[in-house]
Amino acid sequence: KSRDFCLDPIFIKMLPKNMRCLIRKHITSIWIMGSIWVCILLHSSSKSVRRLSLNLGGGNCKWTGAEAIMDGTGVFGTLLASYPASGMRVTWQQTSSLTGLQVRDDFFNLHLPKVGIVKTQYPHYEGIWSYGSYLDQVVLLIRNPRWALPSYHTLISEIDYAHSWELAYDEISNVFTQRSPMYDWTRWRDYRFTDEIRMWGLHIDFYMENGTKYWVEHDFERNGQFPFYFRNESEKPWPQDLNCIYNIDCVPVLAISYENMIDTAKGPNELRKIANVLRGKPGMTVIEDEAIDCVWAKTWIDAPEPSNNNRDLKSLPRTDYKFTLDQLYTIEAKLVEKRTKYSSGSWASNENAQYLVEMFTEYLAELRIEIASQEANPGPTPSPDPSYLLEIKNWYSSLGKGNRYDKAKIQMMGIWEEVKQFYDDDDGVA
Repeated sequence: KSRDFCLDPIFIKMLPKNMRCLIRKHITSIWIMGSIWVCILLHSSSKSVRRLSLNLGGGNCKWTGAEAIMDGTGVFGTLLASYPASGMRVTWQQTSSLTGLQVRDDFFNLHLPKVGIVKTQYPHYEGIWSYGSYLDQVVLLIRNPRWALPSYHTLISEIDYAHSWELAYDEISNVFTQRSPMYDWTRWRDYRFTDEIRMWGLHIDFYMENGTKYWVEHDFERNGQFPFYFRNESEKPWPQDLNCIYNIDCVPVLAISYENMIDTAKGPNELRKIANVLRGKPGMTVIEDEAIDCVWAKTWIDAPEPSNNNRDLKSLPRTDYKFTLDQLYTIEAKLVEKRTKYSSGSWASNENAQYLVEMFTEYLAELRIEIASQEANPGPTPSPDPSYLLEIKNWYSSLGKGNRYDKAKIQMMGIWEEVKQFYDDDDGVA
């Protein structure tokens, strides 16, 4: 297959000066290093060797060190894709134990080839397509958005909302240490909720529909910020991401969930499903089926990477990070929307779609218990505060996360002629 990244030259011209690029040997395309997110969950890999389990027979196993693939020639590639904070750390730990291969991510360890098994949050703006045509299949990981969104915020708060690699690197030691102050959670939640819950759903659609491109042209960070936006239903059919045309078939061969992966009864079988899509593939060695229950259990015990439990020592419990009742209703509506979509038409006979429907149903059942509790014990209704939205917008911008497409900034990037129609003459700070 072609190793070309198939990136639009206009897209490349839109990159900020501080966004890293590098030319790799044998590859003529430019790598876009615009994300810091995916390096965070793997930050401790430089200190600890990931382990592979060996089958000792009779359902027993033993861990040994996993290895990095330095030459991807003849190696079948698998992409693990998820919305941020959807349990990818657990998933790559377990997958690494299955195969003895270090799971790569789409940003960290840039000197290593993106081959074998790679993790990403693409097309969420925290992910990047840095693996070109190296990979051959997709595994889609999902998590209940009720918990994925707060977990995402926890991670970015631990790195002090860093918006560049240099800033994030300085904060890496804080990852998996403590949850944010409650006032930071509520501000981030109230400012980002609408976009993030929509992106949670669009992330699933992107892969299930083989690259449905929900962002508009020139939105190089794919974040929908002014002057760009996320496409709406009236614009369908939406275009297809060129990566899913030329680089990989983005339709997942398997859908899995964080909830099942961590469940003591369901976890081993969830891991077994991963093993089944890897076993027999060129360059892949997967532990025998009889040892998978042992692999799953020992990974929880022996994994050297930090745990979510560390946060409980210094923080409020995760259940204290709540949504408003109206926001819970919105999450409920999103889950109903996705369950309805993947229950009907051609999706009704799609195995992965039906798995999603099953999980959405479980998510709804859990969510509706929380909704009923809030309805029975409503908190005080805050008085209208017109200044609050401006306050949280300014706060978000002060972190470097907002105002990513400031007019003055875009005018300095050499692509003003292509995008100036999106700005009014009097637009200043977006």
